[in-house]
Amino acid sequence: MKYAAAYTLLVLGGNATPSAADLAKVIEAAGGECDSDAAEKLVSELSAKGALGDVIAAGKDKIYVCGGGGGGGGGGGGAGPAAAEAAAAPEPEEEEEEVDMGGGMDM
Repeated sequence: MKYAAAYTLLVLGGNATPSAADLAKVIEAAGGECDSDAAEKLVSELSAKGALGDVIAAGKDKIYVCGGGGGGGGGGGGAGPAAAEAAAAPEPEEEEEEVDMGGGMDM
């Protein structure tokens, strides 16, 4: 993933066709180690596919097939002693008063 991130940073920085050495400079500047074989493989595969924007556009079409969606929120926490007390003594609800506003809505 660090190779793809470095490649993307270089392209966004104005280098349309980064080399493996360029990738190594970015990765090592960030404190990482660069495997020159992996960097060369990524550069050669991406250069064969065209511009990075084209590769990303093709990937977007493929990822739409995967779908997605959320799994919903997580459940509540465990019921501790405080939760048991709160559940045991619910507060009584106040009854609402009906107020006659005196306006011809009586049918």
